[in-house]
Amino acid sequence: MPRLPSSLLRHAYHINPLLPLLLRPCRDLSSAQNELRWLREHVSTSPNAITPHASNPAPNLLHKLCLERARGKPLQYILGNQPFGNLDILCRPGVLIPRYLVVPLAPVNQQTLISHRPETESYTTLLAEALIRHTQAAPLQDLRILDLCNGTGCIALLLHALLAPHISNISIAGIDVSPVALKLAHKNLAWNTKHGYLLASAARQVRFAYGDVLTGTPPIEGEWDVLISNPPYISPSSFDTDTERSVRNYEPKLALVPPPPPGLRERLVSGEPDVAGDTFYRPLDKLARKGRAKIMVVEVAGTEQAMRTIRGIYEDGNGYWDGCEVWHDEWDGRRPDEGASCENVGVEGLEVRHLGAGHGRAVVCWRGPGREWLHGTRAVLA
Repeated sequence: MPRLPSSLLRHAYHINPLLPLLLRPCRDLSSAQNELRWLREHVSTSPNAITPHASNPAPNLLHKLCLERARGKPLQYILGNQPFGNLDILCRPGVLIPRYLVVPLAPVNQQTLISHRPETESYTTLLAEALIRHTQAAPLQDLRILDLCNGTGCIALLLHALLAPHISNISIAGIDVSPVALKLAHKNLAWNTKHGYLLASAARQVRFAYGDVLTGTPPIEGEWDVLISNPPYISPSSFDTDTERSVRNYEPKLALVPPPPPGLRERLVSGEPDVAGDTFYRPLDKLARKGRAKIMVVEVAGTEQAMRTIRGIYEDGNGYWDGCEVWHDEWDGRRPDEGASCENVGVEGLEVRHLGAGHGRAVVCWRGPGREWLHGTRAVLA
């Protein structure tokens, strides 16, 4: 990581002596100023800011939190929460923070603007919007959604927040192998229901339970209309070289790096790409087929992993899925079925659509009515 210019540090110090501390993790002045504002607001409402043993403890607490941030501690762990759609997701050490993608925009008045585009929130919202469009044209009587590797519960809860006003009989189950994550997911369900971000029906329509995707034994039986998952997908080498220091030092490796898939050594020796992050995708596909899912959405690290995942799905699936596509990071306001490019995935007769621009972020598969649910009647008639 390049050193910050001394002129920038001096300029930041003259604005506020705490800003140079925040420049270390933020790397630009605008982001550091935003974080200082959020930390100051957090301190102003913190019970630790008022004690009988200090006449003005708030500045000391603010300085302490800025030092923690300078050492790389994620801001969400310091503040204790993260916006996710219209929800307020509680964040705690030991549970993965909902991801945000930083996208530089065109310079305006000599200043570079930064847009924080939430990766996981983006495809979750796109899925919900597609289902809402469908139910407005042909109402769904009920909908069952399975969220595997649920973490904070952000995906399951946002889907309920968006879909429940349109589909009265909705059931969402979240599964995770981490007891710490499950405890936090239950807290987020209660927290967002209490504060009115979720309908009261979420208390009975959303549940979280322990399960292990890799052993194929989630405790949820029966059929599911939609399977969605943000699984661990970073290879050990990428974790060591490509992730930020704050991620490596503070966030749970269990939620980021999967155990190696069977036969990994032989595949690497034979010259195949690094597939060490792909462990979860075939078990997820197997569970989707077992539950007779009509739609499967799984997050990926990028386009290369997306295409490997689709090839593996079609090698194993015995023709279960009718189609697959890749949803990318950046969207220009068009519906997901507009303006797509196509690519041959290396499976005879199969072309995969790429929707949006930037990195591939989610693999989306469908069968039967799932195609109409995602793309409307035009897709069925095409």
